[in-house]
Amino acid sequence: MFGKRKGTSSVPFKKPDFQRGLVAFEAGDHAGAVADWLPLAERGDAEAQYRMGQLYARGQGVVRDFGDAAHWFRKAAEQGHREAQFSLALCYANGEGAAQDNALPVRWYKTVSKANSAAADANLALLFPNGLGVAPDIAQALHWYRLAAEAGHAEAQHHLGLLHAFGQGVGQDYAAAADWYRKSAEQGFAVAQHALASLYANGQGVERDMGQAIAWYGQAAGQGFVNSQLALAIIYEHGSGVEADPAKAADLYRQAAEQGHPVAQVNLGLLYARGHGVPKDYAETLKWCRRSAEQGNVNAQFNLGLIHSNGLAGTPDYAEAALWYRKAAAQGNVGAQVNLGLMLAHGWAGRPDLVEGVDWLRKAAAQGHAGAMTNLGALYANRDSKAYNPIQAYVWYIMAAAATQPGPDRDGLEAKAHELGAGLGSEDRHRAQVIMEEWKKNPKLVAMG
Repeated sequence: MFGKRKGTSSVPFKKPDFQRGLVAFEAGDHAGAVADWLPLAERGDAEAQYRMGQLYARGQGVVRDFGDAAHWFRKAAEQGHREAQFSLALCYANGEGAAQDNALPVRWYKTVSKANSAAADANLALLFPNGLGVAPDIAQALHWYRLAAEAGHAEAQHHLGLLHAFGQGVGQDYAAAADWYRKSAEQGFAVAQHALASLYANGQGVERDMGQAIAWYGQAAGQGFVNSQLALAIIYEHGSGVEADPAKAADLYRQAAEQGHPVAQVNLGLLYARGHGVPKDYAETLKWCRRSAEQGNVNAQFNLGLIHSNGLAGTPDYAEAALWYRKAAAQGNVGAQVNLGLMLAHGWAGRPDLVEGVDWLRKAAAQGHAGAMTNLGALYANRDSKAYNPIQAYVWYIMAAAATQPGPDRDGLEAKAHELGAGLGSEDRHRAQVIMEEWKKNPKLVAMG
């Protein structure tokens, strides 16, 4: 890619120096780093080759080009440079550059090829002899991961564990995954510690051992690994293989929540709502649920709806409740769909919107929610409601009864259905039967009706 440099008699020749290049790189002078590292890389210096690979991968001092990055990583990898072996494996595992449609060389090629594709192809080969990207190749990735892992590279060991755990490029083998995770974990790599802990917690590839799981989760959590903090918090909250300790759970949830983990945030908020391990404080519940909800966590959005509709942290605010219920309902949360449907149908959040309210109740009913079916039956059975429809009322009470466990509640629903059915003619009963048959075939389709 680089032509021979033209020198002049007035400019003294500088012998390439790796350390000078490193100083330039650390000072942000990437072109200066290239000036020293490229000649060394071309002469076979493995560390310089690895560094040139990094520069091409990042587009520092050179045009970003994963083809050239992989070229230099391979040169260094073939000399046993384990970081280069790992980087090359990543290129093949991820198909680096293959989808970089907005990269400068790709944009240039697409523009020029419109005018003269033959010239563009020739120039492409001249300017980018190593290609523009690297296609995914799991066999190549596995080969280079293994070389780096066997040389003791902790992250490569973890990646080999992942490949065995998910059966990519090799047969699925949790025992082999555990072995590789352990090698990495023992070097202190937090992600591998968490992965090994999860295998112990689930008994995959190793005997189920919550003591080992907690120990490895603890090591990763101690390094600030947020997923391990969350996993440990859940274990201590529910007493899974250890005595329940709500205060310890709250502390771990807080550590993860302060790092922005949405599940930890809502779980911490719910501990405050129940007063488990922390003082009961709905203001704290509101704070943590809101942080989680703003990240799109559906459970937090639903709980925010509950807090505002029930006035748990102050005066009830149905409009705010409806806002959060709607966000959760749109993500398929059945409780939010029911509550939002009832709020809209009865106008609790302002002007009633019967059509949308019924629509949300139908969506919840399509998920098998007996309460939604019961409320639909009640809406359609109410003679004072604009939704009054005895056929629909009959249908929904029957389906609600079928979705309810035997007992007084089911008996009551069946009695209401029987009473409504007695007032229907044979033609209306037939129509109701058709609706129920269609429901059995495709509840979601009928829910949209």
